[in-house]
Amino acid sequence: MNNQEVLQECCRQIEARMGWGRSAEWQRGDFETLSSRIQEETGVLLSVSTLKRVWGKVKYDSLPSLTTLNTLARFAGHGGWRELKQQFSDGEAEENALPVRETEPRRSNRLLWAGLGCLFVLLGIWMGIRWLKGQPVRARGIYTFSMEPLADGIPNSVVFHYDARAAGDDSVFFQQSWDPRRRVAVPATGNVYTSIYYYPGHFKAKLIVGKDIVKEQELLIRSGGWLTAVEQDHPVPVYYSKAETVHDGAWRLTTRQLEARNIPLQPKPPVTKLFYIEDMKGLSADDFTFEATLRNEYVQGSAICGGIRIVLHGTESAHIVPLAKPGCVGEMFLMVGDTSFMATNADLSRLGCDVSQWVKLRYEVKNRQAKVFVNGKEAFRHTYVKTAGDLVGLSIRFDGTGAVDSVAFARPDGTPVLTETF
Repeated sequence: MNNQEVLQECCRQIEARMGWGRSAEWQRGDFETLSSRIQEETGVLLSVSTLKRVWGKVKYDSLPSLTTLNTLARFAGHGGWRELKQQFSDGEAEENALPVRETEPRRSNRLLWAGLGCLFVLLGIWMGIRWLKGQPVRARGIYTFSMEPLADGIPNSVVFHYDARAAGDDSVFFQQSWDPRRRVAVPATGNVYTSIYYYPGHFKAKLIVGKDIVKEQELLIRSGGWLTAVEQDHPVPVYYSKAETVHDGAWRLTTRQLEARNIPLQPKPPVTKLFYIEDMKGLSADDFTFEATLRNEYVQGSAICGGIRIVLHGTESAHIVPLAKPGCVGEMFLMVGDTSFMATNADLSRLGCDVSQWVKLRYEVKNRQAKVFVNGKEAFRHTYVKTAGDLVGLSIRFDGTGAVDSVAFARPDGTPVLTETF
């Protein structure tokens, strides 16, 4: 296959994964949702115009950039563009190695060769079983994978122990989370890999052989209570302790505190995150109530929308609720369990409010039926299908900075699980 044919096959695999039917019938909203899903899983933003060019909605004769090709291949479930190309190259090599079929033999000859073929297959199976009985267990595809966090709180290094000698000549990779950018090659003959986590959360670390996930470990990196982190261009954020951020009866990070750490407010406002990732006492992410009173305290300049995003973290999925000024609703992204919504194809207008004033948010989930209330009024509702797992906490993101007056989690019957009034 040439590059264009491989790309077309990659697109077909993505279409099958999305399950939206024929791509010829996709509308702009479908490409916007696809763009969002790709960014969620790969961390790379492919614009709607780029995706439309790839799918032939816009005439474009050149092959997309290598970054685009790698991202599409990873989203389709491969290690990257090179791996995807190699897969088809190997297939073609095997096909080309087959002998050219000559004149069709008579029926008796076909039966003879079929019988001999069956005999050779049975003989091969018998010999394989005899060989396996004499081999160590590891050679039959047995892998081990365990982990050991080295600290409480953040940052936290985790030592992963693995045995992947059964991989033989296959490539072995370690991936510390859902993000394929955090995938690294490790030697099949090795046994230790150490990784560092700068943000708390629930992760699924993976041991990968070739294209297959052979082992997966769930890992909870706790925040050590309330933790504030301001994102930077490099992996390490700027941290603030609870003692530094709780004052005047609320959690807040002031612009003066940001400037004291040489964090610029313009032209690109910082992203401030408040975390609480801890044991939530078995609280289901499919049956709970969450309430918070919060506001953005830097609604100016390029942070004029006053964006806030609340993420309720589950072990299988998440609930993501955005808030912003009414005029900025058009850029909103909402996630309810296994379902995501873009403002371009869903009515999220009631999530718009005056975020510079205290906003009372309530999020109810009962048997996977979710409702969002903003200042006492229902703003959105949706019933999802796949479980979101167990809750492990929350994170609140502010474009610029903000304040939180109170946070509360409760069971459906009203039993409190976490109440924080700062």
